[in-house]
Formats: sequence, structure tokens, C-alpha cells
Amino acid sequence: MKGKERFIVTIIAFFLLFSMSIGYAVYSIRTNVGGTAALYGNGDVVISNAVLTNYNNLQNPVNPTINGKSISFSLNFFVARTEEALNDQYYATYQITITNDSVFDYRFSAGDFHPSISTQEESAEISYLLEGIEVDEVIPSKESKTFYLTINMVPNDAGDYTIVGDFDVDLEQDEELGSLLGSIPRDLSGDLVNNNMILVETTVINSFESVKTYNIVVTNDSFELVDSNGNYLSSYTVEGNAEAHNNVYIRIKSGARFASANQNINIFLSYDGGQTSMGLVRLTVPRDPDLVDITPPVISNVVGTLQTDKGSILVSYSASDNVGINKFTLEIYKDNALLETRELGPDIRNYTVTNLADGNYHFRVIAEDTSGLTAEASSEAKDYIWTMNVSIEITQGGPNGNYTVDYGQTFQTTITANNRRNLPNTLTITMGGQNLNNNNYTYNANNGSLRIPNVTGDLNITGATTGNVCLIKGTKVLLANNTYKNIEDIKYDDLLMVWNYETGKLTKEYPIWMEKEKVSNGYTKIEFSDGSSIGVVGAHSFFNSDYKEFVSVDDKEKFHEGSTILKVNEGKLKKVKVTKIKRINKRIEYYFVASTRYWNIITNDFITTDGYTDISNLYKFDENIAWDKNRKVIKVDYKEVENVLPYYLFKGFRAEEVGVLIAKNQGNIQSFKDYIKELIVNSKMIKKPIMKNNERYWMVTTSDDVVKNKEKYLVKEGDYYRLLPGKWYSTSENKVYDGNTTVQVWTGMHFERLE
Repeated sequence: MKGKERFIVTIIAFFLLFSMSIGYAVYSIRTNVGGTAALYGNGDVVISNAVLTNYNNLQNPVNPTINGKSISFSLNFFVARTEEALNDQYYATYQITITNDSVFDYRFSAGDFHPSISTQEESAEISYLLEGIEVDEVIPSKESKTFYLTINMVPNDAGDYTIVGDFDVDLEQDEELGSLLGSIPRDLSGDLVNNNMILVETTVINSFESVKTYNIVVTNDSFELVDSNGNYLSSYTVEGNAEAHNNVYIRIKSGARFASANQNINIFLSYDGGQTSMGLVRLTVPRDPDLVDITPPVISNVVGTLQTDKGSILVSYSASDNVGINKFTLEIYKDNALLETRELGPDIRNYTVTNLADGNYHFRVIAEDTSGLTAEASSEAKDYIWTMNVSIEITQGGPNGNYTVDYGQTFQTTITANNRRNLPNTLTITMGGQNLNNNNYTYNANNGSLRIPNVTGDLNITGATTGNVCLIKGTKVLLANNTYKNIEDIKYDDLLMVWNYETGKLTKEYPIWMEKEKVSNGYTKIEFSDGSSIGVVGAHSFFNSDYKEFVSVDDKEKFHEGSTILKVNEGKLKKVKVTKIKRINKRIEYYFVASTRYWNIITNDFITTDGYTDISNLYKFDENIAWDKNRKVIKVDYKEVENVLPYYLFKGFRAEEVGVLIAKNQGNIQSFKDYIKELIVNSKMIKKPIMKNNERYWMVTTSDDVVKNKEKYLVKEGDYYRLLPGKWYSTSENKVYDGNTTVQVWTGMHFERLE
């Protein structure tokens, strides 16, 4: 049987009202259980907190009002009459905390969203997203649940939009989530030397809705439980949502003999195949002088378990004895040195040690029985850390750095993207060295909100922002024959003129990566002191002579009016000044082309590359845009990235040299892999190389070739190409070959004759 409550709330609110009979007082009392636990009065399921945590373009960013069973709100968005505003994001995110102060566990079973919108303009599309709570998720008794509701609006026109609405919530109480608890008076003792039986008053509490059958038992073979007439006990029943009181009696079994006059026994509540302790009874029994207790206690399974309360460790153990345990002694060791000692009662099997600092601990438990015999057992020594380290590395985003979170708590942050970049579509998160899947955390790629509940190990969070790092249609690309071709017409079989960072001069390379055509609602036009200009979309990069490095156009500190930029003029470098940077609001197609090895191309006579400047500036440049010949190259093995990066890009992109980036603390292998997945191998971005029968083919030419039919110069990836006699310089490898050498082809290749 299930009890089901349905509630209508304004947007989102959970509230539960229990109906209980007047005579039912079980939850209005405080009952001791086994001398160590307690059950407190019943409460309700209520909204304990509701706050606005994130929003975009919201005109009235205020917290909602909690009105007992509901949350009241009103959202007002203003949409300007521009294309940029119409394409912007409009949302509000609420953090909702439900506190279950009842004695029942409840399940979240369903939710129905009923928004309404008022505006003088056209309507808008409204949607919502729940994060941090799932259908059938249990909100346990005496616990809270925090989750997030994001309301998104996509406007159809400019204007003022006001959104109100209802969110219908179902919570279900399942009777199988109830429990049966039992107790006896604390510090109960009895004399079985002068009395035949000892009275034990028991209380049983049933939080199930249905009738339950149970037994009251002892496990010590020297004793038995009977009723007031000395008859063996039968099973008892207790009504649903009720309590029962039973008087039982302890007596010595016929023939039982005792080596010790002091015996401690536990009374157990038994139901549905399980047993729970109701408490301990200390007994005085007739001692047999002919018996001597020589059997020490048995103690085992000493375990220390880290708790979410900072500085707390739960020490648990198992123990038994033929005559009964008298006491336990708990010894707490830190770094193998005794820190303190605590004496515990004979019925204690779980004890929480508090106020500990991070460190290496182990615990020794000494059991003493009523005859004075002892035994001991210890837990393994291990590190207990309540402060978890959090490392965040978001390529061209944030919040990069090192943070901390307490064990068992929720880590929450907002992932950000640099100017004109987009938030990562996905994140890679490890906890304690193990990868987390999407079920272990919530990440909203629309607003960057990230929540990782129940942190139990160090976190490593990596990801790569995406962005438009491209050139507009009509941009002139310099070819190897010193002619120009529009960027939208460039193909993988076009031999390009690019800048060689080894020599500080022009060289010839084939494209290694090309972006599919995309459309933007605007671009940035950059004008220079020589009268030239270029149009870029997003974070494209130019070589800044003042800093001797590539700088992105969205870097306000290093790229601005007055910056000195290098361009190519008749094969030599020429300095020009940026004179104007302006936004052009116009629909335009854009593209990106990257050359093998150097990743740059010559566009409108400027040496340009993508906006990920950490890779472009892997090594220091001199004034001729040349690398130091004595630079330190640190390589990574292909095995580290083979699961995300094809080998042709590993070679042509010089991805093996990412070890330099890692050594400079500008990322790690995982953040680089995230960048690869988001940008380089993203099927929505990359334009496939030349394919035949589902295999890649690359152009291979020499300076001796007069290329007319490009088909004749295509070589299947992985095949070998034999060089003619002479000495040859491979531009794509910066390597010299002897004639008649066979070279394996992984990318487009061009060879210059040296002799």
C-alpha cells in the first residue's frame, strides 16, 4: 500500500501534511533505543530555502517568496530590438531546498510545468530544467535535498516578457520505507541469585502503515525470555503507525552454569529475518565455584570510517563473550603514537571520535569480560582527510586554480568562458582518480553552473571552451605560387604559403585542418595604418611585435588601437599599427584554415592563427617570428591522446609537443584532450580531408613538380613515398632526407630540393 500526496505549487514547492489518529502518540514522544539512540517527534516536509542563484537578462533579480506550501515569483525579461539580443540567453535559476522533518522517507515521483507568459509582443518559447533531483529519488527522513530549477525563455521578438507559472509536484510515501524500532529502559539490571525472573518492559514503534509481526529474543544460550507465567514467548503484533508495550521476563535456563557472577546480555527485536538491539541488561547470577572462565572475549572487524562532519571518524567493531562484556577501551593513534584513550560501555559497537585533524590514524579496541579477561583488535592505519583538493583547468575559461571542499559536502562553482568564447559542452571530472559520469554531478552548459555532491576524494575538473576563431568570407589567403585565393575556396590540396617558425621565413605547407562554413550575425573589422583591413569572427590571433607573441583580438590588454602587428610584404616582415577596431552587425559566412606543423596561414598579408594562444606561443619567438633553435622540446606519447586524436592530427598539429605546455603549468593532458574534443575533432566543426573509399589521402609534392592534375599527387595515408635522387627538405617535418629515401605519409607533405 502506498500513501500518495499531490500538491500544486507556484513554479516549485514541496509540502506534505500527514494525517494521524488522535490517540497515536508514538511520534510525539522521545524514546531511548538500546540506551544509545533516540527517536524524536514528527514534523513535516517543508521548503526551508529558495534563492535565485543565477540569471541572464533578468530585470528583477530577487529571491522568490516562500509562502508556507508554495514559492511565489515573477520573472521579467527585456529583449532589445537587435539581432544580438534576440540570439542571447534569457533564464533564471533557483536553488530549492526541501527539508523532510517527518519520520517517513518520501519519493519524488513526478513534476508538471505549467507556465504562463504576458507580453505585448509575440509569444516566446518557455522550458525548464531540473538538476540535482531524479524521479523516484528518496528524500530520507530527517534529511534535506537541494536541487536547481532553471527557467529558460527563447523570445520571438523584442519587448518586455513577464513569466509566472505552476509546477505540480508528486511525492509518494512508500510503506516499505518505514521501520520497526524497539527499546528497553536504560541501565537496567537484575538479581537472578535471589529472584527467579527479572522484568523487562519493552516498547516497539512501527512507522510502517501496515501491521507488523515481531519477536523479542535473547541470543545468550544461558538465558531465556518468558511471560509472567513462565511460558515461552509467542510472536507479537503492532498496528501500523503505532506503538506496542510488552512485559517480558528473563530467567536462567535449566542446567546453565556460570564462571562469573556478572553477566551482561542484549535483548533483541526480531522481524522480517533481521535483528536489532533493544538494549543491555546487567545481571547478577549464581557463580559455580567449580567453573573457571578461561575464554577471553572475541573482538574483530575494527574499522574507522570517515564521516561528513569535519574531524569525525566512526569506529565500529564486533565483539562477543561467553560470560558477557564488561567494558571496552578505545585507543586512538595518530601516526602510530597514542593520542588518547576512552572507556566505552559493554553495549557500544559504534563510537564516533570527533575533533580530529587531517592525518594518519588507526584504532585499537580492548574488550574486557565480566571475568576480567581481555582481548584486543586494531584497525588498519590509513589517512583520513576531510579537506578535499579541487583543481580546475578550463581552456580559455575559468575559474582556473586550486580550491578545497570538505569531505561529503557539495562542491559548487560556475564555469566561465573568456570573452567571445562559449562554455564547454561537456566537462571531464575525476574524484579520487576515478572518472565521474553524468549521473554523479550536474553541469548546465547554458549557464555554467556545476554541482558535485558528496565529494569523497580530490577533484580534477577540466574542459575546453569553444569559440569562433575564424576569418570572414572573401579574406585573401596567400598560396605557394604567390597568388591569392578566397578563404572559402581553399581546399586540402592547395599548397599554401605560411610562416616557418624554424627559419623565420616563408615556407610552403598543405592544410591539416579546415573548418566547415559557419554563419555569424556580425564580425570585427580591424583597420591598420597602411590602409589595409581584415574581418575576424571571435578570438583570432595576430603576431604582436611589441610582445613578440601571438595575441588574440579579444585580449584587450595586448590587442587594441595602437598595437604593432606584423604582416608580410614581398617575403619580408612589415610593422603596421592597429588604427581602428569596430563591430560590424551584418550576416556573414566565416571559415578557418590551419597549415601543417605551424598552424598559421597568410591572410590579407597578415600572419594569423587561431585564438588558443597558449599553443601558438608554445615557444618564445624572436623579432623574425622564429623559435630558439636551442629550445627545450618535451614530448608526450601518442598513447596518451590516441582515444581522442587521429594520428594524422597528432603529427600535423605537433600535438606530441604539448608536454611543453604541461611543463609550463598552462594545462594538463586532460585539459588538452578536452580542447581536442571540443574543437579539433568536433564533427560539427571539422571539414574532412580528401577521402577515397573511406580512407584519407594527402597531397605529396616536391619543388621539382609542375602540378597540373592534383589527383596524380594524392597518396593514401600510411603509404610510402619514394624521393628522387638528391637532398630534400621536408617542410612539414623540418627534416632533411637523402634521395631515394622512402617516407611514410601521414599528412600533406612538400619537399624542397636542397641540391
